Amino acid sequence: MQNQEKHAFQVNLGGMIDILSNHLYSSPDVFVRELLQNGTDAISARKLTDPGFRDGEITIQLQEEESVSFRDNGTGLTEQEIHRFLAVIGQSSKRDLQTGKIREDYIGRFGIGLLSCFMVTDEIIIRTRSVKDLSHVHEFHGRPDGTYTVDALKETENFPIGTEILIQAKKNCESYFTEEKICELVKYYGLPLPFPVMMQKPDGTSYRINHYDSKNSEKSKNPGQEIMNLGRQIFDMDFLGYIPLESKSGLFSGVAYILPYSVSVHAKNTHRIYLKNMLLTENGDAILPKWSGFLKCFLNTSQLRPTASRENFYEDELLEQARQELSDCISDYLKNLSRTDPALLEEMIRIHAMAIKSLASEDELFFETFIPFLKFETNLGEYTGKNLLSRTDAVYYTPDMNQFHRTASLMLAQNQLLVNACYVYDSALLRMLQDYDENLILCPLESMTFGEFLTQPPTDAIHQARNLLRMADQVLNGFSCRAELKCFSPAQLPVFYMLDKDAETYREVQHAKENSSSLFASMLDSFAEEYQHSDAVLYLNWNNELIQKLADLQNPERQRICLEILYIQNLLTGRFPLQGSEMQLLNDNLMQAISWGLHCNENYN
Repeated sequence: MQNQEKHAFQVNLGGMIDILSNHLYSSPDVFVRELLQNGTDAISARKLTDPGFRDGEITIQLQEEESVSFRDNGTGLTEQEIHRFLAVIGQSSKRDLQTGKIREDYIGRFGIGLLSCFMVTDEIIIRTRSVKDLSHVHEFHGRPDGTYTVDALKETENFPIGTEILIQAKKNCESYFTEEKICELVKYYGLPLPFPVMMQKPDGTSYRINHYDSKNSEKSKNPGQEIMNLGRQIFDMDFLGYIPLESKSGLFSGVAYILPYSVSVHAKNTHRIYLKNMLLTENGDAILPKWSGFLKCFLNTSQLRPTASRENFYEDELLEQARQELSDCISDYLKNLSRTDPALLEEMIRIHAMAIKSLASEDELFFETFIPFLKFETNLGEYTGKNLLSRTDAVYYTPDMNQFHRTASLMLAQNQLLVNACYVYDSALLRMLQDYDENLILCPLESMTFGEFLTQPPTDAIHQARNLLRMADQVLNGFSCRAELKCFSPAQLPVFYMLDKDAETYREVQHAKENSSSLFASMLDSFAEEYQHSDAVLYLNWNNELIQKLADLQNPERQRICLEILYIQNLLTGRFPLQGSEMQLLNDNLMQAISWGLHCNENYN
């Protein structure tokens, strides 16, 4: 055991490149990110050794035959460093040689980023002059088969301190080597870089690609407009407004833009999330609140740890802290909008009501801020939380859309407020509203005693309508319903259909039975037996002129048809599912009513 020979692992570089292209990196265009990152870290390294160095710059130049060079004026590499850092996979030049730790000044961590270039090229050429060895310029040629060469160049007088990386497109990768594509990717990956990234043209002229400057934006006469312009530049859309994102602990900074259109509460938006000014991910799931679907974020962080692919964050306590601070930052700003910009708040609520209601239903402080402005559908029109809190009488609500529409007009005639709480979060918000203000009298609709609205008609009216009631009971008997004569408002409502929960269940079972197979229908039969004796009533309104005329009508057949039409019409307006026999009854009676009209018209003519 003591004399065992030690062997070194062998790395198949071709297999490594396959892993990078098919499993680690999401797209070949990350080579631009990796080249920008190497240049950025080289500039950071030079600043550490030369505190007076302030003129960091990366210059990109398109060469002939679909090739491109990235040149930085950073620290450069010595020959020894070339062998140590470029030829050993996983060895990063950003690592402190004494402690072995990655310095916080650098973006890169794993020492494999340069290999991403092999996804688009068959050779990497690097020319470099180090601040540690000004007398030499070295040229590195690396190939995907794992071989490389290093030579010292002879004519080096005009070669500046720094590093130039030259790559030529391999077959089917030529589209990545155009000026338009390179500029697009530089803006995408490195827009907030704090130094110029220049594009040098063949005629010797150049221009800055990353022309975003956060410091100048802050000094602008109209910084708000500058920030909105930045959002348009990054995301190619005009936003409703923006939320500044500043971490109290320095974990992040940036802007959250408010979308100008409604989205799902848990919508997945694309963002621009940067690590040390270099794009890390467009996916905000790891760091943004779950309810932030109505926002697009431009965010930069310097302390969070990236994963190996540098396309997301490493899950740790620092990331959890950043999540909480981001949530607090957005929430606090929205809470202050009622004071600082109520017009923006109102427009936000109009467009993003669902997302804001979601947040308010989960956060008590957020609820207290937004509830005065949140809107609810009622039988008296749209009410805000503030309107509801101002009511001194009972406020009724129902989470059943059909129940709301069946009873809305009846309660409106009594000046009783009914809230339609069928929408997501509304019931929860109403319950929170009651806890928020103990003076609010909030009652479920089931607690309403509708008998209070239905009064007895005069004795002579009961005598006058006895034949009509007898006919109504005959008509309704086949539908498990009975008739009663009452007086109620509104007078325009001739009949009102009311049923208890058991009766409603019975109707639903009968409807399901008609639309089911024979086997399932027989199963429903036994289930329906439990509810077939439930209570359903059609109230005839003696205050209504049509009911009084029907009571005086001496033609029983016409009485019957009119009662059947009123019954079916009330079912339709109440959004009850019609049974087949009821639908047939409606069709037959409508045809008969039309025939009456035509006959009367012939007699008139």
